[in-house]
Amino acid sequence: MKDFVQDLFFEKGHLPMKIREVFVTLLYWIFLVLPILILFNSVSPHVIWQELYHWTYRDGFELTRFIELSILVAFLIILAFSIFFLLRNNYFEKHIYPNQLTYDEDELKLKKEILEKMYEERFGDKEFRESAKYYAVEGEQNLENGFVDDLLKKGGTTRSL
Repeated sequence: MKDFVQDLFFEKGHLPMKIREVFVTLLYWIFLVLPILILFNSVSPHVIWQELYHWTYRDGFELTRFIELSILVAFLIILAFSIFFLLRNNYFEKHIYPNQLTYDEDELKLKKEILEKMYEERFGDKEFRESAKYYAVEGEQNLENGFVDDLLKKGGTTRSL
């Protein structure tokens, strides 16, 4: 488990790589944050940061109004769809799913029969299993990985448990 994940950045050494990755990360953060700061600096009633660019031309304000309108419309559409799907999901959970079978009863019965037969072969009949207060499982009685799935497939069921 110690070597499950290897990341050279967090290992000792590799200083040039660490410097390069930190530099690139900071550079991308600047490219991400700087336009947002310029936008806030430009649309506010007064200049917030003197060092940042501040546009005052009319096209910029029209662009921000368009962006605000686009974000508002997108938010309203997403809100409407979210509420619709929430109400639909609640309706289905209360009225449709409780009355609808989500499994095949015949297939479930077949699976129970197959498993019961295997339990009787390995661990004894049902009365003995249910009445035993203590039972030590022998090594050869343990179930291998995928044993039940394979058993159910051989028995003719389509899906495993």
